[in-house]
Amino acid sequence: MDDDDEMRERLEQRLMSHGVYVTDLTTDEDTLYIDYETASPGEGVPHREVGRVLNRLLALHDDGWDPTDVRAEVASIEDDPRGSWRADREWLVGHARGEVSDVDLSQRVIDTIEEA
Repeated sequence: MDDDDEMRERLEQRLMSHGVYVTDLTTDEDTLYIDYETASPGEGVPHREVGRVLNRLLALHDDGWDPTDVRAEVASIEDDPRGSWRADREWLVGHARGEVSDVDLSQRVIDTIEEA
């Protein structure tokens, strides 16, 4: 198993343990794509789950993950689209360097949410 496969497997396991049900996790050279289902009631993208995903990604950076752009698609457990969000590589790198605070990173990502 190469490092990329190992990273994806660790991320998927960590997300599942936090109630984020990954349905697809793929990467290309500069983007990580995460599709997941939410059991949260209501409409749209649950902000708390976005935070959980971000926190797991930041923890992976501590384990040696080189940040990439992140694109997420969110669906209900009935597979109805709920929306999407993104985190840009430069934001994640800035956070790792201490140039972007937790609050600023969260706000930037929340501002990208597009409801389905």
